[in-house]
Amino acid sequence: MTNKKTYIIFLCLIILLNNCFAQTPAEVKAAFPNQEIIFLTYNIELTLMIKNGVVVAESNHNRELMILSEQNAAIYSRSKIFHSTYSELKDMDVYSKIPDGEKYKKIKIGEQKTSSSTSNMVFYDDSKETSFDFPGMVTNAVQHLQYTLFNKDAHLLSPYYLPSSVPVMSATYTVIVPNGISIKYLVKNDSKGQFKFSEEKRKKETVYKWSVNKYKADESFDDAPDDSYYEPHVVVHVTEYEMDNNKISFLKNVDDLFKWNISFTKDLNTKPDASLQKIVDSLILGKKNETEKAASIYKWVQQHIKYIAFEAGLQGFTPRQAADICNKRYGDCKDMSSIITQMLKLANIKGYYTWIGTRHLPYKYTEIPTPIVDNHMISVANINNEWIFLDGTNPHSMYNMPSYSIQDKEALIAISEKEYKILKVPITASNKSGMIDSTFVSFTKDGIKGKEKVDYFGYLGEENYISLLYKNETERKVFVKTKMEKASNKFILGDYKITEVNPSDNNLNITVDFEIPGYGKKIANEYYINLNLEKLFENKVIDTEKRKIPIEEDFKFIMKQYHILQIPDGFTVTYKPQNFNFENELVSLKITYEIKNGTVIAYQEYENKCLLIEPVKFEEWNKAAKAITTQYKEQVVLEKK
Repeated sequence: MTNKKTYIIFLCLIILLNNCFAQTPAEVKAAFPNQEIIFLTYNIELTLMIKNGVVVAESNHNRELMILSEQNAAIYSRSKIFHSTYSELKDMDVYSKIPDGEKYKKIKIGEQKTSSSTSNMVFYDDSKETSFDFPGMVTNAVQHLQYTLFNKDAHLLSPYYLPSSVPVMSATYTVIVPNGISIKYLVKNDSKGQFKFSEEKRKKETVYKWSVNKYKADESFDDAPDDSYYEPHVVVHVTEYEMDNNKISFLKNVDDLFKWNISFTKDLNTKPDASLQKIVDSLILGKKNETEKAASIYKWVQQHIKYIAFEAGLQGFTPRQAADICNKRYGDCKDMSSIITQMLKLANIKGYYTWIGTRHLPYKYTEIPTPIVDNHMISVANINNEWIFLDGTNPHSMYNMPSYSIQDKEALIAISEKEYKILKVPITASNKSGMIDSTFVSFTKDGIKGKEKVDYFGYLGEENYISLLYKNETERKVFVKTKMEKASNKFILGDYKITEVNPSDNNLNITVDFEIPGYGKKIANEYYINLNLEKLFENKVIDTEKRKIPIEEDFKFIMKQYHILQIPDGFTVTYKPQNFNFENELVSLKITYEIKNGTVIAYQEYENKCLLIEPVKFEEWNKAAKAITTQYKEQVVLEKK
């Protein structure tokens, strides 16, 4: 009887404590001042198991979010859970905890809505989202969200990420691994040692645990790479498991990952198709070599097969037949890989299905041989022992330049069903993308006027082509003014012309007439003018106290500007600034001045030489930004003879 009473008292105490403030709002606010929302807990428990001879996993998600600002309570009241065919939503326990004196009272959520989930990065996208509202959100209210996901295939385990935008009081990632399953784990971006790790071996299992207390992510920026480049996270993957006293390799190395990937192409394009062969024959007719043939095939696919990202179930991994894609005239990235590769083969050119991760992902195949390394498929051709990377999803990509989103990324190329290569996509040189600006100016009674001609090429040309695609005339004029405006906000756009010089090579030309009242000064018999009409490298100093995360550039480029001033009759140049040159491994800057044929030619060149600037390189970058600041203030002086 005594033991029974003790148990009842203990149970009541647990219930009472659960309904009181586990962490008071004052404690939470003291830990993270001036925050509107804070995760009290952010826990995931992942349990691996073998069912019907397959390694599967179940993840229990348990988190509580405290609202600290009544003004924004309604904004944060809506939430959602993401799941899919492979990661089934099994259980949900969702409710609001509303302050009631020294206790909380629970209010269950109302209506739930499940719909398809959309994303800009679609590869394995048969995902769904279940959305709902937390009722009664007020200051110090808490959202309780607990749910379980059943992962049908342990190939597809997701990394554990800490929230990137919301502070966390306590976070734990627990992985329970039964005897008979082996794993590897990797902790990324945790140079400060924020994760505290423990490993506990039990009789039938091993428990791995990573914990963090009072975590707040660094401030985010629009020009930063994906969170996975700098946010602390844990990657776990199964390497092997035991079945009937046999050890079976799972994702132990790249060989295992390739076997899994190639299994989705084993029945692909095994039957001949006369109509597709006819198209290929017409495309290569009269072409002199394999390069011309491959370029013709690639352009045809870009122009005739519309990219549509849609996947469901196994279709999220399986490319469709090339003949079907040709007939329907649309497909996703895997379908583009399928049809380009097959058409290359029909033209007797070596073409290969290829898996690759875009630059959204920082991982390498040799580091983490799992499907999280790649989110994309392309085709690769081998011509004269040169590897050509062909991404059919972008209709504006050039044959001789890989999409800038896959530069410097590892590509897993299927040479055959049993052989593969890992090659790195080259980074396109800076002189392949950029602009050349030639601007001719002369003085007017109250300022300057001129004619500006800008040529865009490479990736920069591609960006501008895409920007102009669906703009009407009014929008195009705004676009031109934004692109061509310089020297002053008094810039007046006159006549302009947009010329697609060579659409297949993304060469674009814009010419404009303009006036800038009030620019330049005339004092007595002297003119003063700053010929740095556009300061390409202005306001580039990085605040190293504030910013702790990398900066990403889409591509390397070079910008060249010639600002050519007509010297007025009867005037001579009495002062021109000294030439300036600065270069390091990140950037090259140059400004020169020349007097020639009755003009002053100010030449500015800015070359970006990197794709990613890590925080350790910020000071080096700032040296360039600070060095050019004074140069941008220099003026040319002309005096009447």
